[in-house]
Amino acid sequence: MIKRITLIFMTAMISMSSLVIPTNAEEIKPWMNTQLSAEERTELLLDAMTMEQKIQQIAISRFNENDKGEPVVIKRGGSSKYMNGEFAPQGTLPGCEWQDTGRQIKGIDELGIPTVRMTNGGTGVKGGSCHNDPMATGLPSTPAMAATFDRELNYEAGRILGEETRAFAHHVFLGPGMDLIRHPYGGRNYEYFSEDPYLTGILAIEQTKGIQDQGVQVQLKHMAGNEQETERWTMGVQVPSKAMNELYMLPFEMTVRNADPASVMCSFPDVNGTYACDSSELLQNALRDKWGFNGYVMSDRRAIHDTVSAIKAGTNVELDWAPQYYTHEKIQEALDSGAVTEDDIDNLLRPRYIKMIEFGHMDEPYDKFMPEIVDPMANGASALKMAEEGSVLLKNDNGFLPLDGEPKSIALIGIETFAGEAKMSPRSVRDDNDYVVTPYTVTPQKGLENVIKELGYDTKVTYNNGRDPKAAAKLAAESDVVLLMVGDNPHETVDRDTLGFPALNLKTGLAEQEPVIDAVMEANPENTVMVLKTSGTSIMPWLDKVPAVLQAWYPGMEDGNAIANLLYGKVNPSGKLPMTFGATEREAAFATEDQYPGTRQDTGKPGGPGAYGDGSNQLIAKYTEGLEMGYRWYEANNVKPVFPFGYGLSYTTFKYDDLKVKKVRGEGKGNNGSLSGIDVSFTVTNTGKVAGKEAAQVYLTLPDEAGQPTKRLVNFEKVYLEPGESQQVTVRINQADSNHPFSYFIPEEPDNLANWADGEWATVDGKYRVHVGGSSADTPLEKDIPLNFKLDKDNGKGNNKGNNKGNGQGNNKGNNNGNSQ
Repeated sequence: MIKRITLIFMTAMISMSSLVIPTNAEEIKPWMNTQLSAEERTELLLDAMTMEQKIQQIAISRFNENDKGEPVVIKRGGSSKYMNGEFAPQGTLPGCEWQDTGRQIKGIDELGIPTVRMTNGGTGVKGGSCHNDPMATGLPSTPAMAATFDRELNYEAGRILGEETRAFAHHVFLGPGMDLIRHPYGGRNYEYFSEDPYLTGILAIEQTKGIQDQGVQVQLKHMAGNEQETERWTMGVQVPSKAMNELYMLPFEMTVRNADPASVMCSFPDVNGTYACDSSELLQNALRDKWGFNGYVMSDRRAIHDTVSAIKAGTNVELDWAPQYYTHEKIQEALDSGAVTEDDIDNLLRPRYIKMIEFGHMDEPYDKFMPEIVDPMANGASALKMAEEGSVLLKNDNGFLPLDGEPKSIALIGIETFAGEAKMSPRSVRDDNDYVVTPYTVTPQKGLENVIKELGYDTKVTYNNGRDPKAAAKLAAESDVVLLMVGDNPHETVDRDTLGFPALNLKTGLAEQEPVIDAVMEANPENTVMVLKTSGTSIMPWLDKVPAVLQAWYPGMEDGNAIANLLYGKVNPSGKLPMTFGATEREAAFATEDQYPGTRQDTGKPGGPGAYGDGSNQLIAKYTEGLEMGYRWYEANNVKPVFPFGYGLSYTTFKYDDLKVKKVRGEGKGNNGSLSGIDVSFTVTNTGKVAGKEAAQVYLTLPDEAGQPTKRLVNFEKVYLEPGESQQVTVRINQADSNHPFSYFIPEEPDNLANWADGEWATVDGKYRVHVGGSSADTPLEKDIPLNFKLDKDNGKGNNKGNNKGNGQGNNKGNNNGNSQ
C-alpha cells in the first residue's frame, strides 16, 4: 500500500511539473497562438470580445485615445483651435504627426488588436494617418500604366506602392482604382486604367499582386458604377444587367478570382435602385456568392445610407471621419429591435480579422517607419521606364521625330503646370491639387538639356510660360522646333467641363492655355510638336497643322527625362491607347445628357451636390448604350475615331503574319478531353531600321447568337524586336479564364434592373473569329474557327462559374506560381 501511495504521489508530482503557468501572450490570449489557423484564431477572438468592442471595430476611429479613453494631443503651431492647428491627436506610431483623415481603425491593446492604418491609393503613397507624408515615388497616372500594355511593369508599380506603404507603417493601400473610363469627362479617370474590362482587369491583377506581395492589403475601388464625379454622393446609375456583368463588374471579378485581394471599397452611387454599400445584390450575390470573395468591404466616405441594409449587405467597415451609421446607438437600436443580431456583427468582423492574421498584421504590427527598405533611385528608374513605355505617339508625319542635332533652338512653351515642372498625378480634391512628396522631380527643360548634353548636340532650350501669347508666338517663330506642352487638370469631386485645354488658377494667377495654342499655331505650326499631359481624350482642332503629337498623360516625377528620351529617340515610343479618342464633345457613351451626366428624376431620394444633396431631385445617369461603350460603340456604329483603342505609333514599323489558331483539349480527371480553349499563334516582324516594342493585341468575335456589338480584347503580348527580327507569339485563351472570353451573360430578368446580378454566363457553339493586330481598328490577321464547347452540368457551367484563383490569362511568358498569368 505504501509503495502504491508513493507511486501515485510521484506520478502526480511529475504531471504537475509538466504544467507551465501561463506567462506569455499566446496562453493569456489564445487567439494569439500562431499554431492555429487564421479562422480558428478569429473565432477565439470574437468569443472574447464585448459588443461594445465589436461595434468600435467596424468603423473608422476619429482620433486615438489613451487608456482612459481621453484624446492624447500635442501642440502644433500658433492657432488656438483644436483640430485646426494648435492641437491635433497624437497617434501611437512613433514619429507620426497624426492627421484626421479618417483612415484608421483604432486597435484594442488588451485584446492584442493593433491599430490599422490606411493610405490613399493611386499613383503614390500619401494621405494616410500621419500628416508627415513619406518620401514616395511619383508614378505616372494609371492610364499611362495601362498604355504600357505591360504586365511586368504594372507588377513593378504595385511592388513600389506596397513597399512604400509598408515603409510608411501603414497596413492597407486604398487602390487600385478599377472603374472603367466610360467617357472622357470623368474627374478621376487619371486613377483608372482603361475603357476595356480585360485590360483593366489583367493589369489590376498585376498591381494587386505586387502590392500584397509586400505584406500590404489591397482595397479595390470603387465597386461599382462610379464612372463620374458629378454629384457623386447622391447620384444614381441605371446599368443594364449585361453591361454590368460583361463590362463594369468584370475587372473586379477578374481581380477577385485571380489575385485574392484583401478588401474592396463599395462606391457612392445608387446602383440600379440601391446604394452600392447597402446592396446585397452587389456585395453578396455578385461579390461573395458568385466570385467567392473572402475578404472585407469598406464603404467609401459617406457612402452608407442605412445601418441595417449595410450590415446585411456585408459592408464590413464604415469609412468616414467618424461613424455616421455604425454608431453604438444605431447598432444597439438595431440589435434591440432584432433587425440585426450579434452574428451579423461577427460576420462583419470575421473576414477583416482573418486577413489581418493572414498578412501578419495581428502578430507583427507595423509599429515604426522603415524608410531604409526603400531604394528611391531604383524606384525612380522604374518610374522613368513606366513613363516612357506609357507615352503614346499619336502622330509623326514624315518622320519629324525623333529630333537630332540639326535644330539649334527649341522653344519650350506652356504654363508652369505642364511645361515648367514635372506633371504629377493629382492626389486631392482641391483645384490646385496635391502630389506625393517625391525625392526629386525632373522638369521638361532639365530633361531636354540632360539628353542634349548626353548626345553632344549644340541646341539651346528656351522656356516661355505662355502667359503672354504674343511673346510665346515670337519665340515660336524664331525657333527651329517648338515643343508646346498643354494639359487638363481634373480632380476628385469634379468632372471635366471641356475636352479642350482649360485655364488654371495657379498661385501666380489665372493661366490660360487656348490663347497660347492659337498663337503658336499661327506662328510656327509646321515645326511644332504637341505634348499632351491629360487624363484622356482631348479635342484637337489643330491636329492637321502640326507634324507630331505625343500623349504623355501625367508622367510623374521623371517627366522631363521620359519626354526628352522619347522626343530624341533614346527610347522608341511603344505605348498604346487604353481608351478611344473621339472627335466631338458628345458621342459614344456620352452622346446624350441622359447618358452623362444624367437627368433629374423624382426617385424619392435626395439629389444635388454634397454628401447630403441640396433638396434637388436625384441625378440619374442611364447607361443606355449597353455594351456599346468605348471601341465597341465606334465599331458597332461604323464611326471612325480620331485615334482608336490600342493605337500607338513607333519610330519603326511592324508586320503581322502567319496566324494559326489551335483548339486546346482539357486534361485531367473528369475533363474527358473536352474543348477548353484555343492557342493563338502569329509572327511579328520589325520591318524598320530601329529596335522597338510592339503590343500585339488579340481580339475575339463571338457567334451572332451571343448578341455582342463587336469584337472584344481577350489577350495581348508586348514583344521587343531588333531591326529585321521576327518573333512568334503564342497566347492561350481558356474558356475558364476569369474574363469569360468565349461567353456572354444571360440575365435572369433582363428588364429588372434591381435584379441585375442574377443570371449565368453561357458559351454558344458556332463560328468564332480571331483578330490580331496593333489596335482595335487595325487587325490584319483574322481567322474563323468553329468551336463547340460542351455545356453539360460538369464541364460547362461549372467551368464558367467556378473560382479561378491562380488560373491566369495564358500569355506565352510561361508559368507563374504554377499557372500562366
